[in-house]
Amino acid sequence: MSEEETPSPKKSMMKLIIIAVAALVVLGGGGGGTWYWLKKRAAAKVAKAKAEEEAKAQAGSPSEDPHAAEDTDTCEETGEKKEGSGHGGAEASPVMVLTRTVNLTGPRRNAFLRCELNVLFCDAELGKLVSGDKPSPEKSLIQSIVLGALAGKSVDEASDAESREALSKEIKDKLNDQFKPHPPKPGEKEDPKHKKPARPIKSVLIVDWAIQQ
Repeated sequence: MSEEETPSPKKSMMKLIIIAVAALVVLGGGGGGTWYWLKKRAAAKVAKAKAEEEAKAQAGSPSEDPHAAEDTDTCEETGEKKEGSGHGGAEASPVMVLTRTVNLTGPRRNAFLRCELNVLFCDAELGKLVSGDKPSPEKSLIQSIVLGALAGKSVDEASDAESREALSKEIKDKLNDQFKPHPPKPGEKEDPKHKKPARPIKSVLIVDWAIQQ
């Protein structure tokens, strides 16, 4: 080989530098494209997951709390038709009036609470049974539950408005638990026309509340 054909060390070094720079340019462009594609894909996954969460939240919003409706003073619809009142309107809800006088605990020995409670019913049949003058086991049971809730109250508790509200709710919950309909026995079918409301007591109203010391 002649001296003219033999590449000089300087030219060989320049070729290596050019090849290395070209490789870096190619790799850099490919790496940037890959990074952009991965970032776009991750963003799409995040957007999809967020959309699914919003759809689930919207689907579950009407019934987030299955017991939310239980604390309202409205009666649920049943299959039983209610007769008119003679003027074309719906039949009035039965009311049971309870007047009680109980001793209160406190520093003074002669402290009394005189109160009147009105019990309103969603179960019209139960309401008619206990709101009349005739005695019945159901009426006696309601009277016993109300008296048990009132007994043992202190003067401070009877004087507190929030305590009275809690008492009203306590009596309502106890009565609904006592008179809630039982599930049909094995082999029996529930008549949809005479379906009992799950919460037969509509509300317990305290219409009179006086403390005597």
